[in-house]
Amino acid sequence: MLNPIIQLKFDQKLDQKIAWDFYSSPEFGGCNFWKERALAYHAKLLEIERAKNPKKFLNKYTSEFYSSHFDEMKRRSQKTSIYLNQSQDDFFKIADDIFNHHPWPQKEFTGIFSIFDFCPRFLDWGGFQIFLYDNHSMQLFTIFHEMLHFIFYDFAQKTFPEKFKNLNTEKGEFWDLSEIFNAMIQGTDDFIELHGKIKNIGYPSHKKLIIKGESLWRKNQDLSQWIVDIMKII
Repeated sequence: MLNPIIQLKFDQKLDQKIAWDFYSSPEFGGCNFWKERALAYHAKLLEIERAKNPKKFLNKYTSEFYSSHFDEMKRRSQKTSIYLNQSQDDFFKIADDIFNHHPWPQKEFTGIFSIFDFCPRFLDWGGFQIFLYDNHSMQLFTIFHEMLHFIFYDFAQKTFPEKFKNLNTEKGEFWDLSEIFNAMIQGTDDFIELHGKIKNIGYPSHKKLIIKGESLWRKNQDLSQWIVDIMKII
C-alpha cells in the first residue's frame, strides 16, 4: 500500500483564526488552552484583556511576530522536515500493522506550523497544526498523533458503521475514544522508539481510561476488539 504524503507549510491566517477561537473558548478536555498554550509562550498577549478590539490586537501581534521572526521560523521548519523524513516510513509501517492494512482516508495531509501550542486537526480536509517551538520529539509526537486521528476515525466508522457513522468527532464518546487510543498507543515501545517517551500523554479527564486502555491493548493488540472492549466503559 502506498503511504500518503505529509506536506509541511505555514499559514498565518489560519494561525490567527485558531488563536482567536481558543481565546474565545479556551477550555477543552480539562485544559485551559489559552493560558497553557498561548500565554505560556507569548506573555505580551496578557495585554489583550485591555485592548479595545481583542481580535484586532491578536491578529496584529501574530502578524508582527511572523514578520520579525521569519528567518528563525524558516530554519525551525526545515529541521522539522528533516526529522519527519527520517522517521515517517517507520511510522507508516507501525500504523499499517495496528490498523490491519486499513487504507488511509486520503493521499495527502498537511501539517501547518503554528506559533501557538494548540495543535488542532481538521478531519474534513486532512490538516493539522504543529507547534513550531516544540523540541523535535514533541513535534514528531504531534505529527504522528494527528495522523493517527485521521486513520483511527476512518477505521472506526468503516469497521463499526452502525455505531460511529453519525457520532460527533469533536466531542462526546467518539472523541474520547480517539484521544484515549492515541494516548495509549503512543506510549507503546514502537512509538517511544519513534519520538521518544512523552510525559503526561492525554487529557486530564482521560487518565483512568488511558490506563484501562493500556491494559486492554496488552491482551491481544487487536484494534477492533479493543474498540469493542473500551467502549463498554467510556
